[in-house]
Amino acid sequence: MSFSKHIENRNDYQTPALLDYIRKAFSSEDARHQTLLDEMQTHGLPAIQIGASEGKILQFLIKSCQAKKAVEIGTLGGYSALWIADALPKDGKLYTMEIDPDTAAGTKKTLKEVGLSDKVSIVIGDANETLETIEPFGPFDFCFIDADKISYPNYLLWAERNLCPGGIVAADNAYLFGQVHLNPDMAGADAVAISAMQSFIKILTDPSRFSISAMIPTGEGLAVGIRGRQPKVE
Repeated sequence: MSFSKHIENRNDYQTPALLDYIRKAFSSEDARHQTLLDEMQTHGLPAIQIGASEGKILQFLIKSCQAKKAVEIGTLGGYSALWIADALPKDGKLYTMEIDPDTAAGTKKTLKEVGLSDKVSIVIGDANETLETIEPFGPFDFCFIDADKISYPNYLLWAERNLCPGGIVAADNAYLFGQVHLNPDMAGADAVAISAMQSFIKILTDPSRFSISAMIPTGEGLAVGIRGRQPKVE
């Protein structure tokens, strides 16, 4: 096979088979991940959690900023919390926000089963209201957003205020299921969500707020940014 014809142009070589190989090579799961996935299925939770590849990216980001204190907005079954917590040091702490009490109770039990009850604290309630309750434990080094899309701008502004300089924010579903580029005025019922995600991206890409930002082209879009030296005052 000759590679010469590929040298002069960049191409998209991603295929299901290639992506499966990459996932297996870089993002191996262990029995704890499967335990969490099994419990999610048992309790009827939707399979909307990040994948193993995204989990490994989160770990890369956490390690790169030497994070010790992290926040997750959107717990669900605790699958992403496991990836985040594993990347923190032994004395690290993850505060994860979950709006549904029943989901939080089940996830708390499962996280205890996989040995993370001391490292992960679940905060129950609407994150728009409960995030302020963990502010005394900040500033934080890392924040992962994966919750209701309409509130993404609010969550990002909170992260800007409560991340330490150089802290990293990451947000899943930033493509908004392939709709983020659409004109909200022409989007009907999805207009509010599209407008919110576009506002989120505008904030994240403002260099006066985040010194650098990027969109990692995962299937759902993983937006990332590094907080600047001082949060912008509205």
